[in-house]
Amino acid sequence: MFSDEARLKLLMEALNIYSPTGGEHELAEFLSELLIMNGFEARIDDVGNVIAIRGSGEPVLWLHAHMDTVPGFIEVRREGDKIIGRGASDDKGPLMAMTIAFMESELSRGTLVLAAVVHEEGDSLGTRHLITGNHVPRPSGIIVGEPTGVDRVVTKYRGGTKIEVNVRTRGGHASNPDLDSNSILIAMNVYRDLWNALGAGTSYENFLVTPTMINCGEAENMIPSNCRLILDVRIPPGRSCEDVENAVNEVLSRYGGSVSINVRWCTEPVEVPVNNASARAVSRAIIKVLGRGPVLARKWGTSDMNDLVVLTRNMVAYGPGDGTFSHSLEEYILIDDYLKAIEVYKHAVSEFMSIYR
Repeated sequence: MFSDEARLKLLMEALNIYSPTGGEHELAEFLSELLIMNGFEARIDDVGNVIAIRGSGEPVLWLHAHMDTVPGFIEVRREGDKIIGRGASDDKGPLMAMTIAFMESELSRGTLVLAAVVHEEGDSLGTRHLITGNHVPRPSGIIVGEPTGVDRVVTKYRGGTKIEVNVRTRGGHASNPDLDSNSILIAMNVYRDLWNALGAGTSYENFLVTPTMINCGEAENMIPSNCRLILDVRIPPGRSCEDVENAVNEVLSRYGGSVSINVRWCTEPVEVPVNNASARAVSRAIIKVLGRGPVLARKWGTSDMNDLVVLTRNMVAYGPGDGTFSHSLEEYILIDDYLKAIEVYKHAVSEFMSIYR
């Protein structure tokens, strides 16, 4: 249906639409109009997800990707074998490859659902709306569009949460050697205590506790009386959000009323069988398109796959893009990988519909 140049043009148009979490509406309009103009029924639901459905009956396969990106626009450009731009790998490359595959796939049986969701980089509002609602056919299987690499399939993600630490002290004059009133030092102590309480480290099997934001102090010549620290916590498979809560309570018990620690929404880690039908369908498609076997991989972050597991364990994450450059100022996608991923998705749809029973 689309030439390679048309496919690349659509990706670059999507990249030029700035869509940080909470600002996905313009991209949603672009996707829904694209689908409708090409003869498919599409709608934007109550929270801003784009939903398109083809076929009917069992099995039901979801192609699921997210529209939002982290903040920070990057000039969209084509350089050699790359397309550069915010979201090129996470997640507009997989998203546009899925959208095109949805339109081009041959569907001999079953139902194919395209779900382009909001807030994946935030609170997963879009996915949680699909999980709790009844306006989309329940999936027999799900392919989650994420930058795994064009020859890689992922069945394991770590979980995660954000912890907000607030410290309030009496402060004072900076010449006063009262280190116990320094909210910055107290916040750093809380960070170290949480690291130790969780047994954190830098391997995949460890919790990881990363300071990402800090806002402290009033003036250069004052002992800071307030400090706000945000910690990004990643949870390995086999551990849980309850472990995080227990560690927070343990650390909090060591401090008086000057310290508060708030655990925001928490996402549990996920691991699904490597031989489930969705994973097998994508693996077979990779062999057909690339002429080589897939690589089984695991992801250090989280994705909507962590939440979608309540619907089915018949699930896999797959998509073009180098995840190590996601969220960076050097985010890009290889043109050849993007084009090949479209074909992988198309073959995966056919494979899933034929092997699922």
